[in-house]
Amino acid sequence: MKRTTAFVLTITAGSRSLGFRSEAGHEWPALTLVEVLAEYSKQAHRKTDRLSTAARALQRLKSGETRPRSGQGERHSQRYRIADRFSPDDLAVIGQRYRAGEQSTDLAKEHNIAKSTLLRLLAEQGVKTRQRGLTTEKEREILRLRKQGIIIRDIAKRVGCSYDTTRLFLLGQSEI
Repeated sequence: MKRTTAFVLTITAGSRSLGFRSEAGHEWPALTLVEVLAEYSKQAHRKTDRLSTAARALQRLKSGETRPRSGQGERHSQRYRIADRFSPDDLAVIGQRYRAGEQSTDLAKEHNIAKSTLLRLLAEQGVKTRQRGLTTEKEREILRLRKQGIIIRDIAKRVGCSYDTTRLFLLGQSEI
């Protein structure tokens, strides 16, 4: 039977006593505890990764460093706010391309943003977005073309919607 010991992480800013302490009061350096966990855990790789990261952070605190050294977990700065990612000129170009007929999903993928975010940006610019789904005129045209015996792919191209939209509409009409 394995004996378990509870460890307490002690971090004090004033005296800088960084490490782990057992219930019995024995001090363990952070890296030693990581090695012990690796020997006794079924999911050692997860725990050792987390504790190794914590141990490196503790060592940096001991040495007085405040930021990670380059190449050690340094994150690249990423701007999350849409206002920071696009200039007004960029937004104007996106609006022009959308008005010219490019699909919102293609523009959103190109700029690594969600389609809903792109549509919101267009609305903020005053760009009138195209109606989603089928209009009654498109529905009538789909039914008319299908009665003529035209295949779904060609109907979708003529009407200006996707193959799946056309197919699902026809399925609902039992005309497929």
